[in-house]
Amino acid sequence: MKNQKTPPFVRILQEDHYPTGLAFHGVPGGHEFTSFVLGLYNASGPGQAIDPELREKIAGIKRDIHMQILVSLSCTMCPELVTAAQRIASLNPLVSAEVYDLNHFGELKQKYNVMSVPCLVINAGEEILFGKKNIPQLLNEL
Repeated sequence: MKNQKTPPFVRILQEDHYPTGLAFHGVPGGHEFTSFVLGLYNASGPGQAIDPELREKIAGIKRDIHMQILVSLSCTMCPELVTAAQRIASLNPLVSAEVYDLNHFGELKQKYNVMSVPCLVINAGEEILFGKKNIPQLLNEL
């Protein structure tokens, strides 16, 4: 609809305008502001240090994986999952990590019956996980 208001979002692109697979739907703030900045940092270059074994596992992902991370900006457990998902996506072009502030996306809350955050939706509902996860834990799920 032409007059329908959609919440703002930020998609992080590479210098050549090619998508990095990272996006933030809503306005990055609260506990997610640091996650947003780390996503930019990780997408723009070498990023945060990561164990070579984990880097190899990330490179070994050979299928498309689209992660939707549903968060609340007041959640203290959400940033760990967000930064882990974004770090993986920043290192493998087959992986994307899009963050959604549920305050602006009630339809996702209903669609996936979200009772707590963080909520991770993999490939449009193929798998739904709850709770914070670091990079090794997230890789085990992927």
